[in-house]
Amino acid sequence: MSVPAATDTWPVFVVGMNGSGTTMLLDCIGRHPELYAFPKETRLIPYLMSREVSFGDLSDDDNYAQLWDTVCTLSVFKQANNGKPVPRPENWREGSRSLARVLDGAFCYFAAQENKQRWCEKTPQHVQHIIALSERFPRAKFIHVIRDGRDCAASFNRRWLRSPTLTIFRWKKVVMGGHRQGLQLGPERYLDLRYEDLTDKPEYWLGKVCDFLSVPFDAAILESNQPYLQKKEDGQGGLQRNSGKWESYFGTGTKHRLENIAGRTLHAFGYQTNQIESDKNLSDLQRKILSTKDALLQYCREISLKIRGKIERPWKVILGKPFIAIRQRRQNRF
Repeated sequence: MSVPAATDTWPVFVVGMNGSGTTMLLDCIGRHPELYAFPKETRLIPYLMSREVSFGDLSDDDNYAQLWDTVCTLSVFKQANNGKPVPRPENWREGSRSLARVLDGAFCYFAAQENKQRWCEKTPQHVQHIIALSERFPRAKFIHVIRDGRDCAASFNRRWLRSPTLTIFRWKKVVMGGHRQGLQLGPERYLDLRYEDLTDKPEYWLGKVCDFLSVPFDAAILESNQPYLQKKEDGQGGLQRNSGKWESYFGTGTKHRLENIAGRTLHAFGYQTNQIESDKNLSDLQRKILSTKDALLQYCREISLKIRGKIERPWKVILGKPFIAIRQRRQNRF
């Protein structure tokens, strides 16, 4: 199978704060006849970029082959390939020699199985690395999904017992940081997309996504396995409501604290708040205490669920999570 060089392809990165609807959007656009959606979060590209220099001079075939083998045997790719390493393409020596070329080769391998050439990758926290990714993939486009940070905080607390104040702080930093990086790229390569707008008028906004990606609109992208991109029971258009749940989930005091941290950012992205100028930050010590507490709670909960037979995830995966979290924390500032 022949794979083009990374500079000749047009990948799509779907990014945003965790819990903002990135999975839903990827599910939609992956149904387009021209777009392949890789089904798992790689989470590793920034880490691999930081290690690329360790492979030495990539003009040397042995060094370059080692890079290919490292990427092709990554667990995320093996899982997507029925437990087998991704094969090197026949023309692996050709084209620009870089990590981007190798990653492109791996993604194109999967895309080719669906007779597609253009791939989409969704790792929410890659929103913190938009500029770095854009430099490695000069033709890549980025869709930044933004959701009300208070709904993110409510979802994180309900599902994973995460601290609402730490979540809203991370949301503020991640959303603003990604937006600033996107503005540097310009509207040809970067698109902000609010979750609330997408679920309110999916056909209109998915049409905008198609225009941004320079592909013709196809009604197939209006279908999704995600529960909140399904039509309402009355069939009157729009989608099931999944926004504003924070209003009944949090008490008055918590709402005040959340808006005190992110009121200015909420207002900047069109969300109603009583504290439009509030922008309080957490100290490094506060962040460290809250993040450690969150990690311990989630880890203990997962072990408990595994012991009780509530989840099928292998022990190897569960026990390896702290090490993965440490690695990700080194790459992601927030």
